Amino acid sequence: AGRGGRAGGAAPANGVRRSFGNPITLRNLDTGADEVIADVVAYQFDDSAKVLAYTVASRADSTRDGVYLRNLATGVTQPVLTGPGNYRSFAFDRLQQQFVFTSDRDEFGRPDARPVVYHGSVRTGTAQPIVRNDLLPDGMRFPDNVSLAFTRAGNALTISIAPPREDTIPADSLVGKARYDLWHWKDPALQPTQLLQVNQARNRTYTAIFHLAAKKLVQLTTDSFPSVQLSDDAKVGLQATGVPYDIPRMWGDGATDVHVVDPATGNRKLVARGITGNATLSPGGKYIAYFDRNHWYTYQIATGKVTNVTEPARGVHFEQETWSTPDDPAPWGIAGWSPDDRSVFVNDRFDIWEIDPTGTKAPVVLTDSLGRRESLVLRLLALGRDEDARFVDPAQPVWLSAFDEDTKASGFYRTRLDRRRPPEPVVLGDLRYGTPSKARHAETYLVTKSTFVDFPNLWVGPSLTALTQVSDANPWQKEYVWGTAELVTWTSMDGVPRQGILYKPENLDPSRKYPMISYFYEDRSDGLHAYVPPNGRNVINSTHYVSNGYLVFEPDIHYEMGYPGPSAVKSVVPGVQKLLERGYVDPKGLGLQGQSWGGYQTAYIITQTTMFSAAMAGAPVANMTSAYGGIRWESGLNRSMQYEAGQSRIGASLWEQPQLYIENSPLFHLPRVSTPLFIMHNDADGAVPWYQGIELFIGMRRLGKEAYLINYNNDVHNPASRANQKDMAQKMQEFFDAKLKGAPPPEWMVRGIPAKDKGKDQVRKVIQP
Repeated sequence: AGRGGRAGGAAPANGVRRSFGNPITLRNLDTGADEVIADVVAYQFDDSAKVLAYTVASRADSTRDGVYLRNLATGVTQPVLTGPGNYRSFAFDRLQQQFVFTSDRDEFGRPDARPVVYHGSVRTGTAQPIVRNDLLPDGMRFPDNVSLAFTRAGNALTISIAPPREDTIPADSLVGKARYDLWHWKDPALQPTQLLQVNQARNRTYTAIFHLAAKKLVQLTTDSFPSVQLSDDAKVGLQATGVPYDIPRMWGDGATDVHVVDPATGNRKLVARGITGNATLSPGGKYIAYFDRNHWYTYQIATGKVTNVTEPARGVHFEQETWSTPDDPAPWGIAGWSPDDRSVFVNDRFDIWEIDPTGTKAPVVLTDSLGRRESLVLRLLALGRDEDARFVDPAQPVWLSAFDEDTKASGFYRTRLDRRRPPEPVVLGDLRYGTPSKARHAETYLVTKSTFVDFPNLWVGPSLTALTQVSDANPWQKEYVWGTAELVTWTSMDGVPRQGILYKPENLDPSRKYPMISYFYEDRSDGLHAYVPPNGRNVINSTHYVSNGYLVFEPDIHYEMGYPGPSAVKSVVPGVQKLLERGYVDPKGLGLQGQSWGGYQTAYIITQTTMFSAAMAGAPVANMTSAYGGIRWESGLNRSMQYEAGQSRIGASLWEQPQLYIENSPLFHLPRVSTPLFIMHNDADGAVPWYQGIELFIGMRRLGKEAYLINYNNDVHNPASRANQKDMAQKMQEFFDAKLKGAPPPEWMVRGIPAKDKGKDQVRKVIQP
């Protein structure tokens, strides 16, 4: 609770290095008077802005070190605890009636001085020590930066504790010694992941709870149970852990065990083993709700009863039925709980359901299936509710956001959740609304509105139907040629209705022929009304390209499991053919572009059709058989999981279905390619090993196919260097201009850039001959 900041930097709590405070200025906004407070390390206002708490570390006078409370109404400052030392981790409770902090005042100056947790009252302005080191579990200590927080009810504290510091090996002690990483087949994480998490492993902390009334400290989290969710009064907790499944998670077979924990003792009881989804504690602390194999279950904490609460709603998909990867689908989610945990509100694809957590009453679709009938995605908003509210009152009006999956219109509805009824429309339009907010004590609303043409400016008004624009963040847009966005539909080769976006120049002449680039990544049509500022990097920027005389097509892709490559062909090609029927798309000026997963699909599509005159593939997988055993170096994770259970959608291991890996790999079909290909793959790519781009280029070169490969040295999957982003955008447009518009090809396409001339194209000659 409260608002605060830091005036000085952090320092270790072991006394090796001190961090001194800096002056802060306190200004009276009514009078304009300023007051400077010296040597402040950190400060925090309570939510009512009646009290300012701050800590001091003085370079000149260490006797001023301490914690202070200032009454902002009277201007009186009261020292809470002072004396040479470090004072850290100050926190108010939710009601700002009590506070906690740590101080090593009693041992300050000693090596590894140990902090003590103090608990104080705002009313008295005093604090007492409550947790010393001798109260910690055996072998535990306070970490360098202790985390302190009150439970919501204010009756307990969560405190971070740590195991003893581990010895480390100085780097110079290994001079002349062997240096290696040992990969063990039973390690829960691969060595690359472990190396990225070395600091986290050496500085790991656990959560303990201190019960203020009982003056008892209990450790709750461990290496096997790394997290805990507590009820408001800390009388019950939820611990969900995937640790037992760390190794099978490497190939996509992860799961979660759910336990209920007694924070008073630390004792755990198994609720569910190996669930496929997530688990959450109800705000009233009476139930654990968890999602497993397409259903929601509740566990009644008082009785231990487990109930499948969605099974009675037969035929309703509470799992995401649009899920298109081989792993278990995620749920549409929980929207909230009614007071006292009497009901839980659960989303399906379109509507909101009331579920009885005891399973006694049948599920009720509160939105009267309006969402499904009209393809409207209806979701509960917190608009107008107390930001501190834990429950949704069914008797009070609530706001719903609305998104039309068919037209991409968005808007807002109102309803009550006390019975089944169709929500009442407030506003729905062909634009994208942001998340609205409401003034706390007035009927004044604030929201953004945008389209492809209209920047998401701020709109304010007495209702969401009477808004006035109050910002103009991009007035220069009118100086530039922009474009329009149109939702288009077609049917894929396997008979599935598809949607996509066609971006067109604002001055489109239907009697002309325009080059068209298809850019894709999964599904993009929901972004029809997204504002796209012009920007240059390694993907097609629709605004920039339509401003320069191109059409840009962004098709959605329907996936057949095990066939991600053919799925792209079956969705993209008929979409392009449909647009060719309009007459203004140049059949000889068709291009393809994709990055990462889209880069792979670009490379695959040109092995199956000759309709495209140019293609650019960024960071593509060329050979699934070699990529399967690769590492995602940015995370250290192995890549096999994404083929067996993730985006690559093979759905089986390399040994179970080797033919699918070959069939879906562009490399093995390169003899069919006639489309010139521009590849970007960077040598520090942490997602797709850059040798995939090399395999693709070498294959094209061996077969005598036109291909170019650019590697931005020491740059990543999507170039991070602004210079590289701009250069990539320029070269990509030069490539497409040459191949699709007939522009003169740039020098790098004609002659290449020999290694001895590397960098010369980036430096202009100061003196021209």
